[in-house]
Amino acid sequence: MKYKEIKNLPKPLIKSIVILCIATALIGISLGTLAVNYQLPIWIPLLLSICVLAGAAEFTFIGMIAAGSSPITAAIVGLLINLRHLPFGLAITHFIEKNKLKYFATHIMNDESVLFGLSQSSNELKLSAYWLCGVGILFAWPIGVLSGYLLGSHLAYAKLLGIDTIFPVVLFALTFKALKRKSARKSAMTGAVISLATFPFLPLGIPILMSLFGLLVGRK
Repeated sequence: MKYKEIKNLPKPLIKSIVILCIATALIGISLGTLAVNYQLPIWIPLLLSICVLAGAAEFTFIGMIAAGSSPITAAIVGLLINLRHLPFGLAITHFIEKNKLKYFATHIMNDESVLFGLSQSSNELKLSAYWLCGVGILFAWPIGVLSGYLLGSHLAYAKLLGIDTIFPVVLFALTFKALKRKSARKSAMTGAVISLATFPFLPLGIPILMSLFGLLVGRK
């Protein structure tokens, strides 16, 4: 991604991406404080934040390790949570498949970069927004995790600050415009019902994947 391509992005879009990256760093602080409270060595959350780059899977992994689960079991659960990346990859392949760095592009694929990429009007804007958001989070997330770990002794009750609520609030704000469409509202509501209905019976993270079936509602 060249500087010229970033410069061509609308300023409100760049501002939104920057705000989201800051919010992501704040959520990373929450993960870092959680790791230090569980007395995990610093390399575990830091390595996860760089290599996995998926908040939900990392929170689950650290929580399961702290609860006494084996690393293999925790990793398998994390992979199940990240199964949503399969439809993500199919959705963005049309504007990254010809890119020379397409394999690195899959590493920065996450909820936010995919959302910003797909919401643009042309493939050029989609690619630029995707890369800007993905690379921004690639730096913001580990920095947040490391900061949270180093400040963990002073933020022992970080959850009381509401840091962990920033992420879903930002995503909802980004998708709010799409909910103006009747088909999108049907899919979202159906997915929410499916997720809530399966939550008491399925392992952590799987109900969110089940909500993807809501996409079938209203489709021809």
